Amino acid sequence: MITVSRIRIGPETQAYVARRRAEGKTKMETMRCLKRYIAREIYYLLKPAISRSTPPESPLDKQKGVRGAQGDDRLNPPSTRPGCFG
Repeated sequence: MITVSRIRIGPETQAYVARRRAEGKTKMETMRCLKRYIAREIYYLLKPAISRSTPPESPLDKQKGVRGAQGDDRLNPPSTRPGCFG
């Protein structure tokens, strides 16, 4: 939905699509390129927020194998934690 909306409304996106079409890409290939472009934009917007939410590791945590204050639970999805139903 984001790609379709941006193609209809955004002049920068319309220019991007025109460039890709001029390269000889089909409509579906152009959409795929645009989806990847949007995913990269979103990733770089979220990347600082992700790094801020991760507490720094202390040397003692590294020795114990613990990551941050929340332990290993943050690294495992809920379905792999003991006692969780998935």
